[in-house]
Amino acid sequence: MTKRKLENPLKDIDPILEDAFASAMQVKKDVSKPVRNLKSKSAESDMIADIQFPELTPTSVGKQLELDIFKNIPITVSVELGRAQISLKEMYELTEGSIIELERLVGEPLDLVVNGQIIAHGEVVAIDNNYGLRVTQIVAQANKQ
Repeated sequence: MTKRKLENPLKDIDPILEDAFASAMQVKKDVSKPVRNLKSKSAESDMIADIQFPELTPTSVGKQLELDIFKNIPITVSVELGRAQISLKEMYELTEGSIIELERLVGEPLDLVVNGQIIAHGEVVAIDNNYGLRVTQIVAQANKQ
């Protein structure tokens, strides 16, 4: 089996592509050869300059958000009295007067839940004809996801 030498298909078409094809055929390439500019025939005089990046400071990164931006964002707040797990059959059999036993004991603080996450505990208070929650403890630990 004899090895055939590949011919340059770009011969006499484009000098830049011709150089690229020729360099792929060589085993060793001289890396000290300067890059040619497309507009200039003088390869020795044209060199690529180093890029100068500006230094970033904390003030040039951006402004901090003002707290006023969060004033009108709606959230869902609920107070959870307790939970129970029942079967679908038991749920179907519920009628007026049925009692569901919750897992929370009498006198235990209720949970203040914001967008699905418990953020505080408190006790029920009556304000005029409405229920309310007096916060007794803020939950300091956030749920890590």
